[in-house]
Amino acid sequence: MQKGKKKNTGNVKMASPLFTIPGIVEGRFIGLLLNIVLAGLVMYYIKYGKDITIRRVPGLDAIEEAVGRAAEMGKPVICSYGLAGFTYWTLAGLSILSHVAKLAARTGTRLIVPTGGSDASLIVRPVAEEIVQNAYLMEGEDDKYDPNDLPFLSSQQYAYVGGYVGIMQRTRPGAVIMTGSHWSDAMNIAETANAVGAITIASGSYISNVAALACASDYILIGEETAAAGAYLSDDMAQKASIRVQDIFKVLCIGLIILGLVSYNAGSEFVLNLLST
Repeated sequence: MQKGKKKNTGNVKMASPLFTIPGIVEGRFIGLLLNIVLAGLVMYYIKYGKDITIRRVPGLDAIEEAVGRAAEMGKPVICSYGLAGFTYWTLAGLSILSHVAKLAARTGTRLIVPTGGSDASLIVRPVAEEIVQNAYLMEGEDDKYDPNDLPFLSSQQYAYVGGYVGIMQRTRPGAVIMTGSHWSDAMNIAETANAVGAITIASGSYISNVAALACASDYILIGEETAAAGAYLSDDMAQKASIRVQDIFKVLCIGLIILGLVSYNAGSEFVLNLLST
């Protein structure tokens, strides 16, 4: 840059909030208001939304096909619900686990559920055990339920992965189904599942893994497809209500984006300033 010349930084104009409220950080009021409204809508649908319809996710057909193939081959199915505690994705994973357990009981297929992976996952394990046991009971196959098929591997992520990989190498499953929150461990599991010839179905809830899992898996549930599948299978109105309200929120966001673009190009900064409030 020549001496005496100033760098051109552009004419950047900052949005001005319509108003400020003492005690609330500037630019956060609209976000707070939206959160309150969305929470209210969730509670409303939990109480009154008896007719919420969730579209069947195609991934469920892949799960049923995978369990059926494993049954035909006389091989076990491995299904995990993730490494996290009671999160949004874990609840969806547990609903899918219940469905897989019912399919396994119905077809006489051995189901292995590796547990652990984090300290937070310890509180989920007893719930998973009860879900699997109840699934076998509902199918009239409670005598085939084996608590040893829900091994606790480790509370450390990569020790858990090592145990998971070891189970796949020893049992040679016909299908491996990963649901819930699987983080950087997911690729190790998916690649080993492919190596042993298993149908691999993965949940891409961890955004950094989606592209790699799409290559390493036979089928992938991307993002909210996992939550939608869990809500479809579950009788829990909270899950169904959360899916409905998320859809409402997406429509609202799209509407605000379009309104903001139109109004700004028309010379009005009202929407921009409103969202900056």
